[in-house]
Amino acid sequence: MRYLNRFNQYIREYEKIYPLPRLENSIQHMEAVSKQIEEKLKDAAMGEPNPELVQQTIQKFFRWAVKPSSENFSWLEVALLCRGLLVDIPKYGSLIKSGHDVKDLLRKFFPQYESSMLSAYPWQGLLNAYLNASPRQNPVLDENWQELRTFLENTLEKVAMQSSFKPRWLEALICHRIVLTENATQSLAIDALQGRMERVDRIAREVNIPSTSWFWPELLMSQVEAITAYPDEQFKPAIDLILPQLQDRKECLDDGLARILNRYAKCASLESQQELESMSISRWKNPSLEKQRNWERVTPEAKRMVQRWLAQKDIYDILGKLVEDNRRYEFWLQFLDQIEYTFVWLGKDARESFPDLLHNRQDRCAVLNHSGKPDNNVIMMKIRDVFITESGARAGGKCWAYREEKMRPLLQRSSLSYDFFRDPNNNLFKTNWGESDGLIHISGSWEKIFQNELTRFNIEPDTMAFDEIVHRYQLRVETLPSGTERIRHDYAAGILADLLRRHGFSYSYKGGFYRNP
Repeated sequence: MRYLNRFNQYIREYEKIYPLPRLENSIQHMEAVSKQIEEKLKDAAMGEPNPELVQQTIQKFFRWAVKPSSENFSWLEVALLCRGLLVDIPKYGSLIKSGHDVKDLLRKFFPQYESSMLSAYPWQGLLNAYLNASPRQNPVLDENWQELRTFLENTLEKVAMQSSFKPRWLEALICHRIVLTENATQSLAIDALQGRMERVDRIAREVNIPSTSWFWPELLMSQVEAITAYPDEQFKPAIDLILPQLQDRKECLDDGLARILNRYAKCASLESQQELESMSISRWKNPSLEKQRNWERVTPEAKRMVQRWLAQKDIYDILGKLVEDNRRYEFWLQFLDQIEYTFVWLGKDARESFPDLLHNRQDRCAVLNHSGKPDNNVIMMKIRDVFITESGARAGGKCWAYREEKMRPLLQRSSLSYDFFRDPNNNLFKTNWGESDGLIHISGSWEKIFQNELTRFNIEPDTMAFDEIVHRYQLRVETLPSGTERIRHDYAAGILADLLRRHGFSYSYKGGFYRNP
């Protein structure tokens, strides 16, 4: 008893020096430490498994797939298998691209090893394979990816319930389970189009979607699909949101361009969209060249629309901008629907003063050499089977027409002398006095002479309603306080003046054409 009393005395002296905490304080301390450890573990990154072990395990699985009773798998092997779906195995390829092995894993293998596969680490391997799969470019990969998505969506709750604690990525996935739903990017595309890209970025950051994932090109194509369903007044401005993204995602560029062009061709008004036109030509080159098969991606109507844009641009730049001859520009613009394509040859002055005219005309522009007339330019317009060439010198110029066998070889050359366009022996146009040296633009009613020659080849102006005239010639109709309609136009002669008169307008020297309702 004496020894026991002495021991108790020592204990009391020790407690005076080192007081023990109360029991409830000790429990609180342990809980706090436990939470700190759990928080650290939530962000713990599991290292990549040994590649050789992964290959060995997958090869073992291939043997199991042939004879399921032949192999047994440990928890570690199940984990390696789940984290190796994207690994290429010699002679086998990867599981994600195999014809049936993904289904075997998720349907036949899973019932036997469910508890292991639904552990966080193995299941995360399946999730990584789902997120890291490249854009689905073949039916087998797409089918396997769909199989994997469905499995993950159906087992997410079980994994969450089985986990003693939830890693950060699992908490994020539970919060953003939209990533696992069918057509996930369609609803997110609406957020992106409406300026809520921060939601998309947050999901990608928290779920850890890599930049190489299928998610990003599919999100972009979902945006393309969404805007093509917009009405015209919403669709056209939305194009400017999509084109820069397509430029950054080359794997989406061709398909995205095709869908947008096809939709644009269905708009009520088909005015040129500069960025769309520029990107299409830069990517697919001239739509009128036979060798450019990329244009088969779009409908004939969409291709024709772009050809029309280019033709109108060429006619304006050569005859309106460089030559500054509005009457010639107006005359040829009335055949715009019939012009299959155009080609231009630029003289010395144009190349030096407007170098962008060369750069913006890939495969449909060449150099013109004309001694003594550096300001000359030539534009060729194909209407049906007639190749019409207009000389664009400011001090005059002539117009010729040739058959295909004369003009086709010239389109392959990077430069030409002006003399190539002077060919009275093959020129189809005749003057009033029967000569074949090209039509001239100096008479007061030269348009009638030109039209008479075109009529010989069954080429008549396009049929245009008044609204089409306003749109094509970019006119502005003003309504004055009196109710009179006014269109500002500087001169009373020419095709446009005639068209306006046919629709009830009269010319006034006070500044244009007027029509009383």
